[in-house]
Amino acid sequence: MRKLIIFLSIVLSVSLAKAQTDSLKMASLNDLITSAFGRNVKFEPLEIQERVELSKKNQVNKQPMPMLEGMVDYIPFDFMAKPEYGAFYSQKLMLGKLGDMEQMSAIKANKIDIEKDMLKIELVKQIKQNYFQLYNLERMLAFNTEYQKIMKNIIKTLENSYASGMGSQSQILKMNNELQIMELEQIEMNEMKKVSINNIRVLANTNLPDDFSTKNIDEANITELDSNKLIKLMLANNPEFKMINNMLEETRLEKRIAENDRIPDITLRGGIKYMAKEPMTFMTFGIGIDLSFMPWNRQRIDAMVEEKTLAELQVSSVQSSTFQYMRNELVSMIIMLNTFKRKADYIREVLIPQTEQTFNSSLVSYSSSASEFMNLLDSYRKLREADQMLITEETKYLKQYAELEFVVGTRLSK
Repeated sequence: MRKLIIFLSIVLSVSLAKAQTDSLKMASLNDLITSAFGRNVKFEPLEIQERVELSKKNQVNKQPMPMLEGMVDYIPFDFMAKPEYGAFYSQKLMLGKLGDMEQMSAIKANKIDIEKDMLKIELVKQIKQNYFQLYNLERMLAFNTEYQKIMKNIIKTLENSYASGMGSQSQILKMNNELQIMELEQIEMNEMKKVSINNIRVLANTNLPDDFSTKNIDEANITELDSNKLIKLMLANNPEFKMINNMLEETRLEKRIAENDRIPDITLRGGIKYMAKEPMTFMTFGIGIDLSFMPWNRQRIDAMVEEKTLAELQVSSVQSSTFQYMRNELVSMIIMLNTFKRKADYIREVLIPQTEQTFNSSLVSYSSSASEFMNLLDSYRKLREADQMLITEETKYLKQYAELEFVVGTRLSK
């Protein structure tokens, strides 16, 4: 019975592991992004830091700690007379300042949220670029395999011709060299696939299988982009702008806090005195006010306000220059995307059909001994280069689109 239970446990574990592996193998790009948001180890320190900043709200929105004093006064040197005893309670009151300090802690906590947003869009960009690179390698390998089959068929034809005394051994050797180059490229691309998969594993914190492959990528979905609409999205979603706005809000609040130093703090004091000599007990009350209007203190506050005013101007200047830089970068990306679109369309609609027709014509001509071998080899190379150019341009578009989303600050495609 015990052996049966152990056997069933092993079978169940293997089945679960296989099911999990199959699930990871079928993971889509959105699944990987969702996994990165939930599992990436870089989020935990930010979440803890956010909790730290939020905990400060309940520290800074309270009045200062009160003080209880005990006093023995009028103690004679000969210890013959009786001293006086006193107990006092004092409380300092900060007027018009606690709300600003609480708001400052909220601004700092919001800054951590913005950092989390920056990390998210950075993860999306990196995952997409590695995913698209993997997709590029998969397509290159598929073409490589297809052309290896074509090359092997040509080699067989050359060997048959050579055996019948119609061909040349040098032609067979050249084609074998071409085949060996493709086999070498295949080895290199397979290793590069492993690198891309491993990068995705780290970013998504998911144990992907070694044979993981991409799916549901429509590389032909290349559309014109509206720069004005994207600029509005960038202003609303880009974390860099959010961070600058947060800095601007923080400097304005710091300026207000500095100005609030002109408001004097008040200290209330009350207690009792006991005169042992009489004996009698008295109540005592007092009030203290900070002299913030004193010249040296006023100069210090003026200097602090001037510093915060200049800091506000500096952040406003950074905000303006960042907008101009990011707008120019976004427009340049749109131009590049449209360029990739036109190049891909031209290669797909004009160049590849032409090179395929040339290759087929050279193959027929060579088979009928109407053309030289070098013409066949050259047309084959042109066809292969055209196919690789199409894959490269479409992959450049996908990667550039991921960069555009990074600049805009939100995902533009699902």
